[in-house]
Amino acid sequence: MKCLNCGAETLNPKFCSTSCAARYNNRLFPKRKRQQFFCKTCGAEAKYRRSYCEACDPTKPRDFSAVTIAEIRQRARYQANAWIRQLARRTYDASDQPKCCSRCGYSKHFEVCHVRPIQDFPDDTPMSVVNSLDNLAALCPNCHWELDHGLLSL
Repeated sequence: MKCLNCGAETLNPKFCSTSCAARYNNRLFPKRKRQQFFCKTCGAEAKYRRSYCEACDPTKPRDFSAVTIAEIRQRARYQANAWIRQLARRTYDASDQPKCCSRCGYSKHFEVCHVRPIQDFPDDTPMSVVNSLDNLAALCPNCHWELDHGLLSL
């Protein structure tokens, strides 16, 4: 018997190898072409099914140092504190502060917490003040719980 793709002698009734079978079948039944998506702003090719490229994405985090607490609460009504904590974590990770608990030295997992709570700041306070490095501390979960419940002071 001869291979349907390359014509080589084979014991298999149709193809001599799986690669010959794939080449033959792909010619008969070609794969769909990937649909391209373009940025709504600049027209560059966007990844996957996204509407914007990486440079123009309006949801991509920008410099939040001048944004106030009120603006964040208006934008993310139910998740404002989580957003502020995420920005605090980014600020702390970008700094050269030690990546371990500042009280006990535990380094497998640390949480970035605010020494002065977010609620104590007025709504017109910018993020650069709320998330300044002198207001942030890295604590392990146990020390963080103690700080939140008044058993620990920094």
